[in-house]
Amino acid sequence: MINTLSILIIGFSVFSAMILMAVYTFFLKSVNRSWYAILSCVVVLACFIGLQLEHFVYFTEGADVLESASYRFALYLSPPMFFFFARATVVPDSPLHPLLLLHLLPLGLNFVPRYEVAVPIIFFIGMGYCFALAYQLYQLRAQRKRFGIEMFFFLLFCLIAVLGLFLGLSIAYIDHDYFYLFYSNSIGLSFLLVVGALILFPDLVEQLVEATQLTYASSTLKDLDVKAWVDKLEQLMSQSKLYQNEKLNLSMTAEALGINAHQLSELVNRELGMNFSRFIREYRVDAAKVILAKEPDTSILAISLEVGFSTQSNFYAAFKEITGMSPGAYRKSLAG
Repeated sequence: MINTLSILIIGFSVFSAMILMAVYTFFLKSVNRSWYAILSCVVVLACFIGLQLEHFVYFTEGADVLESASYRFALYLSPPMFFFFARATVVPDSPLHPLLLLHLLPLGLNFVPRYEVAVPIIFFIGMGYCFALAYQLYQLRAQRKRFGIEMFFFLLFCLIAVLGLFLGLSIAYIDHDYFYLFYSNSIGLSFLLVVGALILFPDLVEQLVEATQLTYASSTLKDLDVKAWVDKLEQLMSQSKLYQNEKLNLSMTAEALGINAHQLSELVNRELGMNFSRFIREYRVDAAKVILAKEPDTSILAISLEVGFSTQSNFYAAFKEITGMSPGAYRKSLAG
């Protein structure tokens, strides 16, 4: 029964990793990714896929995969690649330096004949990277209204990393069955956290990137009359109703405004206290509230399309996020 559940968790994590790899590489157009961000993302996910497939071999064939060179290679490579991916996400404009290759030194553990020594070391390194990323994320708190969400998920990751360290330290004293059982399920739990976070907050990655750019990059608003540009942006929304375009994005709005996308992102975040996606959602929801009040017979679907939402489900989610109630409940409150 336990092995069957573990195999299902392995299947979920492998499938999730493949989907995340494809989405980040080909479909995440709203985030400006460097070549090494994409490469490190693909490699770290490939490492976890490889580890889980080796765990599958263990659960189905009983092979002690710690004896496998491919298993140990993926195990020792995954923490450094996680570091490179986190760095490319949190500080995307930082220059590459040859000294960064020192982070690949854990690969030298492949030449340590006793994995009872090497495995605790790599788990300790992985835990260090997790805590370093959590600290960098904590530095973004001034830029994020919904800061607690990210910290909640990353604290869970850190907890998993600590448990992983204890697992690694005990490798010489426990049956390998327990190691494979807990490690494979820990990887599965990590992917469950990632998928859950992205389902609940689909613009989470975009918001994190915006926050990191504002925190670590120099200001792009030095030569702008900030108040004048904010007023112009408000006019584009309230008079030209730019928000009604369901395909509206940061670049299109910046072009209509006459500034670049980085300047617009900083303008909205610093002056209005929210990220661009939230700014557009609030305009759309405010417009929907007016229609709900003036046109009680108009369908919810028609209203959602009129104010710029591509689907009714997106409209419901945004409306409830901002007002605390569904569009139908809001309409009933007006009638009451």
